[in-house]
Amino acid sequence: MNPLHAAWLVAKKDLALALRDRTGLLLGFLLPIVLVGAFGFIFKVSFGKEGGGMERATLWVADEDGSDASRAFVAALREAQTLRVRPEPGDEPATSAALRKKVEGGDAHHALILEKGFAEALAAERFPPLALLRDPDRQVESQMISIGVMSAFFASQGPGLSHLFTARALQLAGLPEEWNERIVAISKSFSTTIGGLFDEKDRADAAEGGADREAAAASTKDGPDFGAMFSQLVPMTTTDIRPTGRPQISYWLAQTVCGNAIMMLMFGLVACGQTLLREREEGTLSRLLTSRLPRSSILWGKALLASLMGAAQLLVVFAFGSLVFGVNFLADPITLLVVSAATIFAITGFGIVVAAWAKTQKQAEGLSTVIILVMSALGGAWFPIQMVDLPFVAQLVTRSTLTHWAMSSYQGMLWYSKPWTDPSMLTSLGVLVGFGAIALAVAHVLFVKRYVRAA
Repeated sequence: MNPLHAAWLVAKKDLALALRDRTGLLLGFLLPIVLVGAFGFIFKVSFGKEGGGMERATLWVADEDGSDASRAFVAALREAQTLRVRPEPGDEPATSAALRKKVEGGDAHHALILEKGFAEALAAERFPPLALLRDPDRQVESQMISIGVMSAFFASQGPGLSHLFTARALQLAGLPEEWNERIVAISKSFSTTIGGLFDEKDRADAAEGGADREAAAASTKDGPDFGAMFSQLVPMTTTDIRPTGRPQISYWLAQTVCGNAIMMLMFGLVACGQTLLREREEGTLSRLLTSRLPRSSILWGKALLASLMGAAQLLVVFAFGSLVFGVNFLADPITLLVVSAATIFAITGFGIVVAAWAKTQKQAEGLSTVIILVMSALGGAWFPIQMVDLPFVAQLVTRSTLTHWAMSSYQGMLWYSKPWTDPSMLTSLGVLVGFGAIALAVAHVLFVKRYVRAA
């Protein structure tokens, strides 16, 4: 027989077998479409016209001056594109003592205090007294807050403070502090001269009437982006406060360890659940169904297998993280046990319900791969979803995934050092346990319908 013809016959046979499993074939083509849709959804609502871009840094503010100038500055802070100011207008004003407790407890990572004498300092053309309490491990937010405070100064005071920033930059460059008055005088004169040049340029461009020059003049009139260029010049007294009890672990390390552990745990436990399908294809399941074993014990045996394998997998991952990266998972062993048990229970339910629903192993593999990858992307296992400013509907979508609640539980334990009894932890754990219970109940119904009655 011609080798090419024989190869065609083999391919034709395999194609016919593949086409018989239409659901499995559909899932194979559906996977890339779903992944593109999931990532497209996240980036569209985050960075497209519908979204707000990167998540704003939350800044708690206490106004101890209570003047018109300080209130105008707080209003400008609320308009800054990099900030989300708390408390909200209409809420009870915060005090410096309350904000310090928030940062110490990990409930806030940055707090700005407008101290008494704020308006008096501005009237005297001095930098007003500002105190920043910050979590030193949240460096990205620190940069965003510096930019936001800088822009609020210019928005609330106009260009009148530009000479102070120029003088401060020169001081940081190494000029003696005793030269401060001379530096301020020179900077003020320089700023006035430069401002006059720009005004003259605006008049010339307006006279010429060039569209491009008018656009450039409008851009120049708004002023350069001093915040992005000189975020280190923000005049604040900074106090670093690391929440009590936090392990020495970076935010991104906590994200990486938790995200990969949860995603791989889902793949592993789904594979355990698929033993139900393999036993049916090999004929082992039919013999078990005709034995003296209670039929429901077959399903619960698969769930027990998945749970034991999940515990072993997490043990290996946590041991690796401890040895290689120095992550102290045993800082709170009770919380670690409770969070891991709830996560394994939820993911076990997911794996068993997929196995009970699928008619073939190919269907189970295709469906589980689609769901796991989508939940990992939307739930924050691949990157911290809280770093993007999602609209309300998108937040509902992300919160509908079990990966979101599993990530919240582990990050709460590792990053915020919260015990399992913390209200936010109890919420995440409750969702995980509820998901697992519902999934196992659905799996039992499907098992009876597709396996027991069909036997």
